[in-house]
Amino acid sequence: MDNLAIEEIYKIEKDKLLRYYEMLKGQFTYAGTTQIIAQFLVNQSVSSNYNHIYNTLVYFKDRLQEGKSLLDLAFEWIRAQKIRLEYKKYLGEAQYPHNNLSLAVDDCIFKFFLEYDEYIRKLLKKDIKEHNLSALYEIFFSPYESKNLNIQDILERHIDNVPTHHHETQKLNTNIIILRSGLSIIIVKDYEDVLFARKEEKLRKEIKFKKKIEEEPGIESKFEGSLIERMIKTYCISNEELSEKEIENAVSQFLSSYFKFGNLYNFDDFKDLLIQNLADDIHSGLSEKLKQSNTLENIKYLILNVITIFRKTSKAKRLDGMAWKKDLTPVLKTFVLKFIDKIFE
Repeated sequence: MDNLAIEEIYKIEKDKLLRYYEMLKGQFTYAGTTQIIAQFLVNQSVSSNYNHIYNTLVYFKDRLQEGKSLLDLAFEWIRAQKIRLEYKKYLGEAQYPHNNLSLAVDDCIFKFFLEYDEYIRKLLKKDIKEHNLSALYEIFFSPYESKNLNIQDILERHIDNVPTHHHETQKLNTNIIILRSGLSIIIVKDYEDVLFARKEEKLRKEIKFKKKIEEEPGIESKFEGSLIERMIKTYCISNEELSEKEIENAVSQFLSSYFKFGNLYNFDDFKDLLIQNLADDIHSGLSEKLKQSNTLENIKYLILNVITIFRKTSKAKRLDGMAWKKDLTPVLKTFVLKFIDKIFE
């Protein structure tokens, strides 16, 4: 696939974008070229953080091929968003045996990014360090809401992952290594989002079409913490900071799956089930290495301590489902927050 094919398949309205850029130049006559291009990219929604964009442009300014400009880099940043949309659409329909994440990564790299790598290299100097490309791919293809796209932080993460390899006087081809380093975490998270959405859709269909059979009105069989499991799994992979709101939403989903408004529940009826299900979901989200230092039984013990303390302050024997949810949400949110904070210790 040559340059023209990439530009035709993932076409951007270059003339229209150029006119908009020229309009910005007229508005910000006091600003430098790099500042204007950074604002131009913010307005094109490639990222919400002006400083991250600006610092990335400054870093790559002297690493462009002769005859190429920062505006060329900006156009490719915009094109990358279009490629991301197409690849995510493909990933949304893809099926991999046993939901194999490694297979998802390699499949997407070969279908969408291998030839793109050849294309984007023509924008940069031939002697550019390989980890620069790896970092650029992470920045180009990260979701809009990504918080940490600081170029220096990303470069530090990538510099040891993709060293430039030589055999005698010949430089070895490390393109696949660069692509995996830059894109693996992004592809894994996107595919996990797909799997989570499928699971939620399946659950909605089961609820809609399954005949409701209950041994006792208002008593469910399980606390479902798929959002907690997914949140912890993503954190173990990316180590991106989780907000208290994200944790609260995950805990709320966990409790809502069991407690129903208008139904009354006895504490002793659900205590052991809550501890078991929460421990299972947290443990399932951990990487294999972290499971060794955070066994299922140890997690259950930690939750039991929290629930015991809660019980000492809450003497109610029987409450409506929403009342239990309201009382337990801050308690479990604090526990999950502390557990995540200490997860790598």
